[in-house]
Amino acid sequence: MYIEQDLIKNDYFYNVLKTIRIDFIVDSLTGLINRKYMLEYIKDLIAKRIEFTMAIVDLDNFKAVNDQYGHATGDYILERVGSDLINYVGTNGLVGRFGGDEFIIVIFGKNNYDDIHEFYSGMIHEQVFRKKHIVSNDVEVFVTSTIGSARFPHDALTFDELFANADKTLYRGKTKGRNCFIIYVHNKHKDLQIQKINNDDLPTMMFNINAIYNDALVFQDKIKESAKYIKENLNLDHILLADNDGRFFDMEKLDRVCGIADFNSIKFNNELAQILFRDDAERIFENANELNLSSLLITRLKRYDDLYGYVMLSVGRNGKIWETNETGALMYLAKTLLLEAMIERK
Repeated sequence: MYIEQDLIKNDYFYNVLKTIRIDFIVDSLTGLINRKYMLEYIKDLIAKRIEFTMAIVDLDNFKAVNDQYGHATGDYILERVGSDLINYVGTNGLVGRFGGDEFIIVIFGKNNYDDIHEFYSGMIHEQVFRKKHIVSNDVEVFVTSTIGSARFPHDALTFDELFANADKTLYRGKTKGRNCFIIYVHNKHKDLQIQKINNDDLPTMMFNINAIYNDALVFQDKIKESAKYIKENLNLDHILLADNDGRFFDMEKLDRVCGIADFNSIKFNNELAQILFRDDAERIFENANELNLSSLLITRLKRYDDLYGYVMLSVGRNGKIWETNETGALMYLAKTLLLEAMIERK
């Protein structure tokens, strides 16, 4: 939590605190600088042409945490994240609460891409935001965040432009699967258009998968069309099918792709504790690296004791946070595929 002695070291807050009490400057829950004064501070830096980097930090899927564990747990997480951000940033900058589950970081002086990259990488190493493990009232929650970042005056010359560019990179991080940081690079992000991330919800996906299987006459077409629909709707790189020998097939094309994976030693999350599952899952990535499969969501094609293979959703980067609708879509696709295969077999 920020106290007066922390803020008076800064010229802007030194002057503000002459007339405004600290209680009106910091957020009552997190102890961070509140939205009003954080935005005014950023405008002051821009007016004085002082170089700095700004980051918007968004907690991933935080609404689901509140819905599942309650607002008391959610508030505790916000307090913990705020405290850890203050400790990590230290004298390198200031941290504010932007609102809800979003935070703003101002980083002093660092205007070089490599320095900023190193700063955010340090946040991962220190588990400030990536796969952050928080225990509250016997509830264990893993919290991740997405960061969008832009620099003044390197990337923007005005307040509005700076926020627009940071928003673009935050949006890009979310479309890449969240749980990452994106630093604004003009040539890469200047034409990026922010759109609402609006995939079909799970009931709609289930309905559409069912419709595809009903409409297609040939079994192979059912597999291809359902895979194509899920891949496009969830912005995936691949939907893969693996047989018991560990051979991979692209479900959208039904072509054999390179790579052999040893699935026999893998235990799934309904077979052992989640904490152990994380260690076992690493073997899949070790054995599937020929395909550059970075983030996988896997389910088995299993009926009673008979195992027929595996269905996988994949994106080409580490650390993607798989969401409930993605897990549900995979499970429904696998069950539909298995049922249709049984009918076809008969």
